[in-house]
Amino acid sequence: MIGIVLLLETVGLAQRTDQKGRTIEGFRELRWGTSIEQSSKIYQDLHFEKYVISDSKEEPWKVYVRGVEHGEIEDVTFDTIEYWFKGDHFYQVRAVLHSRIGPRTLVTRAENAFDKMNSRLRNRYGNPSGHKVDYVTEFIVVVREATWIVDHSAITLKYEGTGRTNEDVLTMTMQEKRKR
Repeated sequence: MIGIVLLLETVGLAQRTDQKGRTIEGFRELRWGTSIEQSSKIYQDLHFEKYVISDSKEEPWKVYVRGVEHGEIEDVTFDTIEYWFKGDHFYQVRAVLHSRIGPRTLVTRAENAFDKMNSRLRNRYGNPSGHKVDYVTEFIVVVREATWIVDHSAITLKYEGTGRTNEDVLTMTMQEKRKR
């Protein structure tokens, strides 16, 4: 009887943990689906950066950046923050942090930032719905990735360890989930 009560309590705790958090309706002042014109009124320093082709049969993504971007997200300062539009609608934000490993560096800024953001997002939204770690050897991490699905949005953190360039990268992507 005690075992059944403990089991039910554990299941209830796990459900509460996975249902943490609140909804995500966009990024900062921009809501998902906001037009480029309206976004330019909200952020007057928003300007076109580049096109990104993901599928040759679809219209390319339009990537915009801000001239005076406050690059801090969850107490992590990113090098760049990009606002991605599909068609004329705000759909995704992508933040990138580059760091280098040096003679006195055991943990880089990017790796430390991944751990910090991963912990904060776990506390806010519960365990990620997808998590993977790929290794080159038993002790060296190459890629760590975690994804949270929060209502109609997805957040993905991806850490890519140092390679030939002696540089590692943290990428945070937040996007509206496509409606099926």
